[in-house]
Amino acid sequence: MASQNEPEASEPSPDAAPAPPQGGIPKKTLIWVAVITIAVWAFAISTGSTVLMIVVGALTALLIGVLLWAFRMIRKQRGVIGLLQGAAASPEARRDALARLTEGKDANSPTNLFARAQLLAADDPKAALALLEPVDLKTFHAAMQDDVSLLKTQLYLNLGRTADARKTADTMNLDNPARKEIRPLAASIVAEALARTGKPKEALALLDSIETPKKDAEQIMLQARIARVFARFAANQRGAARTELTALADEDVNHLGRFILPQFRVHPELQKLARRVLETHPSARRQIKTQTSTRRG
Repeated sequence: MASQNEPEASEPSPDAAPAPPQGGIPKKTLIWVAVITIAVWAFAISTGSTVLMIVVGALTALLIGVLLWAFRMIRKQRGVIGLLQGAAASPEARRDALARLTEGKDANSPTNLFARAQLLAADDPKAALALLEPVDLKTFHAAMQDDVSLLKTQLYLNLGRTADARKTADTMNLDNPARKEIRPLAASIVAEALARTGKPKEALALLDSIETPKKDAEQIMLQARIARVFARFAANQRGAARTELTALADEDVNHLGRFILPQFRVHPELQKLARRVLETHPSARRQIKTQTSTRRG
């Protein structure tokens, strides 16, 4: 605990944040491109038309150029993903990865900006937002836009900027079939944004739709439980909100920091409710007693 009265906040793990999508060109797609290209060339040759063969040759050269560019982008993207995965090992590894991305020649590319924001998010959310906010969402690749919005929503919520969180949350497509793995995390964060901006019913319905994920289940479901407290409170279900808060405290009283600490800018009445749960919880009282005894000793 931060002191005998204030719990520490249970911050979202950077490991649970979305990484830049790995992407890539499926082998089946490449085979189809090759087959169609060969068929077009066979037709052009069979016609004996020089003009047609010139046109096909130009189109083929253009296709090769596009494929080379795509492979180059994929290779760079995978390099960034490798850095992010390695950065999870320790704070030192995270700082090293951030330095490498910042000093690289592509430091201001959309993929690198997003990766740098993720690395900064755990230690300096304001700096992470400072990287992302000036960049228009459309600047990012279409496959990345929901991930960028998700990270921004999470950062806004952790800074108490609920109106901004709601704006970015509304840009996300939670039912994209290509993003099933990230949906539980995204839905839990969007649900908090909804609950804290006057949409508790929608938030509760969204939370009820979450299926427990296989990866990072504990961290993601903790976020869902936190969102449920906000939703119950906003729906004027104070008894249910207190029950949810008590369940969180039973697991770890530091979870209550998410509702008590001033940086989160929680509604004063919910803050009071969480504080009352903290003050009456046996674990918190034992810790206070232990700290008092230690000081006297």
